[in-house]
Amino acid sequence: MNKKIAAKKARKGGDSIKNSEEKHSLVKKASELFGRVPVLKALFVEILASQGVSTILNVCYVAKLSQVITDDKERAGWSGKFFAVINIVSGFLQFAILPKVNQFVEPKVLWRVMPIIIMACTTNLALDKDPTLYLVSGTFLIMKSLEFSFRRMLDEMVYVPLDFDSRYVGKEVIGVFGYRFGKSGTSLAVSALTSQFQFGLGELSWMTTVAAGWWLRCTWKLSNLVPTKAEAEDAFAKVHSKGR
Repeated sequence: MNKKIAAKKARKGGDSIKNSEEKHSLVKKASELFGRVPVLKALFVEILASQGVSTILNVCYVAKLSQVITDDKERAGWSGKFFAVINIVSGFLQFAILPKVNQFVEPKVLWRVMPIIIMACTTNLALDKDPTLYLVSGTFLIMKSLEFSFRRMLDEMVYVPLDFDSRYVGKEVIGVFGYRFGKSGTSLAVSALTSQFQFGLGELSWMTTVAAGWWLRCTWKLSNLVPTKAEAEDAFAKVHSKGR
């Protein structure tokens, strides 16, 4: 028995060392990649900012929903319908609106439009002393719909003109650190602030507006590094011609 327990501990120790080495390797890859490809560094920071806004809006939505609908079954039913609407709206934007818009509008403009829309919505939310559930959930719906439609398309457009290594490592690093750290880090920060200062919905709304302002700043920097469609097509052709 003792031998089996020792073997299990040894395996666990080996797994933890392996995971630590993998994380260290990924951090090193990220550092090298961001130094070599500035647009991916800007995308990483922009994702942290956008996930921060999304997470705080989610907290606002959950807080208002719990306040208005106290019955657990009714609240679950509302949430189910709400996220179904988000999927419908984001699907409509992705397949019916974006293909047409993308033909006439440069990606850098679309990058800037997203935080401007959300900042206008969160400012309106913050100025309302007692926002309704529909106003709070509507703001959150707009954020998630843009995230599921515009963001996914624009993220991929950043990767397209890059070489294979930059695309592969960039997606790995941003997928592991960007989205996860943005959500978890913001959740911990909001949890600490609300417990320490007893923030209500009004304070959270203003916090979201400030976060949206930072997101706009990060997005503006990123958009200045994003190539135009013509430049992206030329870079894509050069990368693929070298690979042949």
